[in-house]
Amino acid sequence: MPEKTDTKKTNIRRAVAVITMVLALAGSLVFMELFLCIPESQALDQNRVLMLHKEPKDTIDVLLIGSSATYSGFSSAYAYEKFGFTSYPYAIGGGTCTMWKPALQDALRTQKPKLVVVDVFGGGYEHEMIATRSSQLYLIMNSVPFSSEKISTAREISENVNNVSAASMVFPFIKCHSRVPINILRLKDRMDTERFGPSPLKGIETRTRTRQLALVDDASFSEETVPLDQETERIIRDFLDFCKSKDIEVLFVKYPTVLTQQDPDELLVNLKANRVCEIAGEYGYSSLNMQKDFHTIGLQERQDYYNHGHTNIRGQKKVTGFLGKYIQDTMKIGPSDLDEAAKAEWDESVEYFHALDALSEELISQGKSESIGESPALARDLKQIIDGEDVSKIADKYK
Repeated sequence: MPEKTDTKKTNIRRAVAVITMVLALAGSLVFMELFLCIPESQALDQNRVLMLHKEPKDTIDVLLIGSSATYSGFSSAYAYEKFGFTSYPYAIGGGTCTMWKPALQDALRTQKPKLVVVDVFGGGYEHEMIATRSSQLYLIMNSVPFSSEKISTAREISENVNNVSAASMVFPFIKCHSRVPINILRLKDRMDTERFGPSPLKGIETRTRTRQLALVDDASFSEETVPLDQETERIIRDFLDFCKSKDIEVLFVKYPTVLTQQDPDELLVNLKANRVCEIAGEYGYSSLNMQKDFHTIGLQERQDYYNHGHTNIRGQKKVTGFLGKYIQDTMKIGPSDLDEAAKAEWDESVEYFHALDALSEELISQGKSESIGESPALARDLKQIIDGEDVSKIADKYK
């Protein structure tokens, strides 16, 4: 009898040890994915995704999904100041249509947006090119807690993108472990981000420069459509079916860019984006072609853009004003109903935006081309400006 009891105790201890080891390993993987596997070049993108989930539950009325055209072209704080609705950019540089559905699924964990605004350029690329842009998907999956839903999303992503596995989507460390050594040096900054939030910056990113760009020509305003490849169209239609199944209102948007006949590849993407809008219409969804409204918006190629595809903060304010008014007047999104704490947070974000505007203008005047965006370090700089520090002194900190 004592022998059986001892054997049973030994087996229990072994089982507990195995479970503890598995939990420790899983915890280590989660830690490494969140803190040690993010490339420095995508730190602002990851911060933007993480900060969304630090917003109070169900307080974001407009969710903007897309690529860098989204976060450079729209300011949530400025839109709140002008129109009163809350919004947030779930936007990742290089984002394509493969990110639309997992990004929306991730956002729905904590928010119930009244409107989802989708940047159509992500559907304008050949599937072969889309497959090379998988890093955006790892940033999304890094923010999703381990669950059966995460596993099913990972499986779906692996079916849409040939060069990723479901396992690496569930545990991005499998794919991104080579980044760990260099990221150890950045661990303090990464921990700083984890302690930060909700963010008064609301996911913003911009670059502080202007360019002597060629002027847009008639070719950029064409509403002609070009067919999408079969696989890309399937992914887009699957996203549309998902939105319909969830009864989600969607607006498809083409952000204005400085396109000319000198950019045949980008013009082709532009025409394919027109096709995305056309497909959206088949599902009863609205679209807004802001390229066509380039001059109506009041954009100036050599003042409002930091390159041919992205507005600086000057252009961002113009695009936000135009798109925000459309969201208000046509999509009927009114001022958000916020409690006192949330309202105070958004009022604060307006102050931060004006400080960012002042800092951007100062950096432009000093000829300093800086990419500035969602980070605790930038927030601290802007807080100094809000508190009365001379903006030129803050700008001097930048190279």
